[in-house]
Amino acid sequence: MPLPDDVVELVDTVTKRLEREDWPVRWTAPGNAHVTLHFLGEVEPERAQLLRLSLAATVALHERFNLRTADLGVFPNMKRPRIIWLGLYGPAHRLHTLRDDVGGVLETFAFELDDKEFHPHITLGRVRDARTSRIRDLPTKIRARLEQASATGEVTHRNPLPVPVHEVLLVQSHLERDGPRYEVLERYPLKVVDS
Repeated sequence: MPLPDDVVELVDTVTKRLEREDWPVRWTAPGNAHVTLHFLGEVEPERAQLLRLSLAATVALHERFNLRTADLGVFPNMKRPRIIWLGLYGPAHRLHTLRDDVGGVLETFAFELDDKEFHPHITLGRVRDARTSRIRDLPTKIRARLEQASATGEVTHRNPLPVPVHEVLLVQSHLERDGPRYEVLERYPLKVVDS
């Protein structure tokens, strides 16, 4: 799912502030923020083309809706933070249904889907190597910094930005030295409801 410009700016601003903490984290590159519905891994061209042609009808069954930005958090938990994220809230059940229906199309092409529970979020950064000594105090530092961000209003659900869910993108990742570069292969609009 693509993000509107103001949310991308918020992600970039928050990421730049968190970079100052000098944590062993690989931060999301400016402009690369998005919401992943499904990660597919390596896909042969023929299979990718079949998938590309098959997603439009499924996505078009879903009406457009809006989510909102929320607080910062971590996966899997604060004792072992691996991913730092910006949360999303609103009618998340609609995003879950959209994701499940897209997953149904993927399963018809024998894609293996992630069976972890889906929590709508925007990844800000990934903790690098958990075996280093620098990581020992990281959970405490991250918790304190995220609590500060919420308390000061730097990022909080009290001042949310809208995140319109109007389309789903099929994206190819190109892994490069500076991090991933994303190429949009296809755009699938959600249904527009006449008011």
